[in-house]
Amino acid sequence: MKKIVWALIVLLIVYAGMMTIDYLKTMHNFKKPIFAVCLHGYDDGGSGTYAGIGYTIDIKGNFMPEDELSGVTEASFYILGSKVGFQPSVIKKLRYI
Repeated sequence: MKKIVWALIVLLIVYAGMMTIDYLKTMHNFKKPIFAVCLHGYDDGGSGTYAGIGYTIDIKGNFMPEDELSGVTEASFYILGSKVGFQPSVIKKLRYI
């Protein structure tokens, strides 16, 4: 019984780590997620909807080689369908500086 409990605790910690890494990577580092899989992608090389276990990330970005500012420009993070994070467009912010 103790082995099952420990296995569940380890799986929960690994899952939380995967979700946290994807959240930090998209919302703060402006890069594509590592552990989530692209479900609906666009032809720009990275924008679309990414899904992990229990969470989804909607990403808009500049991923083509000719883009001056490449990376994620806007992202929304959902856990079990509830929005928990939103990163507004960085390009819009840079235009007003």
